[in-house]
Amino acid sequence: MTEINTGQMVRLQRERRGMSTTALATQSGCTPRHIELIEHGKRTPSLPLLREIAKVLGVRTAVLLGEAPRDSHEPSRPQISDIERALFTCRTSPPDIEPPDAEQLSERVAAARNAWFTSTRRYSVLMAALPSLVSDAENLALERTPAAYSVATDAYMLARGVLKHLQRVDLAHMAADRAMRFAEESGDPLMIGWSYWNLGQSMLSDDMHQIAYDVARRGIEILEPHVGDGDERHIKALGALHLLAAISAARCGDDDEARETVRGPATQLAERVEDGSGVYDLAFFGPTNVAIHMASIENDTGRPEAVLRIADDIDLRHTPSIERRTTHLGHVARACEDLGDDAASLLHLLRIERECPEELDHKLLLREMVRSLARRARPSWAPEARYLAERHGILP
Repeated sequence: MTEINTGQMVRLQRERRGMSTTALATQSGCTPRHIELIEHGKRTPSLPLLREIAKVLGVRTAVLLGEAPRDSHEPSRPQISDIERALFTCRTSPPDIEPPDAEQLSERVAAARNAWFTSTRRYSVLMAALPSLVSDAENLALERTPAAYSVATDAYMLARGVLKHLQRVDLAHMAADRAMRFAEESGDPLMIGWSYWNLGQSMLSDDMHQIAYDVARRGIEILEPHVGDGDERHIKALGALHLLAAISAARCGDDDEARETVRGPATQLAERVEDGSGVYDLAFFGPTNVAIHMASIENDTGRPEAVLRIADDIDLRHTPSIERRTTHLGHVARACEDLGDDAASLLHLLRIERECPEELDHKLLLREMVRSLARRARPSWAPEARYLAERHGILP
C-alpha cells in the first residue's frame, strides 16, 4: 500500500467537503499559501495547526496523520493482528499450560515496560510481547484478588501506551478502559491514580482535551488524600496527573492555567523526587520531565522560540526514558522548522534516529517532517536528508 502523507490527506478531506483552500485557511487561522504548501508536501503542519485543520474538516487529527485501523507490513503501519486478537478474544490458557501467578506476570510486565522505555527496538519487542501479556492478564484477573487486579491493570496501562504510538487509538481506548476497571477492583489508590492518568492520556490522543482535563482533575482529587501517608510512588503519580491536566488545559486553549499548573504544583512535587529513582513510575516524573512538559506546552501554543529557550536548559541524559527523549527532540525539531532553520531540524531528527531508529518507522508526523525536509533541502545537506528518508522507507 502507498503511504498517504498528511498533505495529501488534508487535500482529500478538503475536497470531499467541497471546500476551497482559502476557506480552509481562513477558518484554520493561516494563509491559503500555507495550506497549499502543506497539501503539496512542502511544509509540515505544526500539531496546533493540524488540530485546527482537523476541527474545520470535522475529522480527528489522527485521520490527517494517516491513522488507519488495518494491518500492513509497511514501516508506518505495523502488523498488530496478534495484539488485536488478544484484546478482542481474551483467550484463556490451554488446559495443559499452567497460567502465571501474579508475581511471575508482574515480572514480565516490568521487563516489557523496561524494554519499551529503554530499548532501541522497543516497538518490535513490545509487539511480540503484548499478545501473551494481555491474555495472561485476563486469565490472572479471574482469581479476583487485589494482587491479580493490580497486575492486570499494569499490563493494560502498558498496552495503552504502546497502542497509542502504533496509531491504534481505538485499541488504546479499549486498553485504558480495562485498566481502569481492574484498578478500581484492586482498591489500590496508587493504581487507581495511575489508571486515571492512563485514561486521560488516551483521551488526549483522540483530541478529547476537555475530557482528558476532567479525568486528570478527578484523578488528582482521588489520589491527593493518600499522598501524605504514601511514598515517592504516590508523589510521582500525583505529579504526572498535574502534568496531564496542564497539557489538557493548553490544548483546550487555557495557556495561562497550563503554565501555572506546571510552574506551581507540578514543579513543587518534582522538587521532592529525583529523575532517575527506581520506584514504580509510568511517566518518569521529575524535574526533567516537568521541563519537557513546559516545552511541550509552548509547542502546543505555537511559540517555537520559547520551545528552544526551554530546551537549552534541559539535559536529556537525566531521564532514562527513550520515549521522553525522542518526544522532546521531536518538539525541538518542529520548533526549528517553524523558525526556518531546516538544518537544525534535520540535526534533531538524526538525534532521534540515534536514540531509537524505529521512531522514524512508526511516528507519522516525524515521517512527514523528514519527507518535507528531503524535498526542500539545500544542496549542502540534501544528501543527509535523502539518506535519512531512504533508511526509513519514506517516499518523496
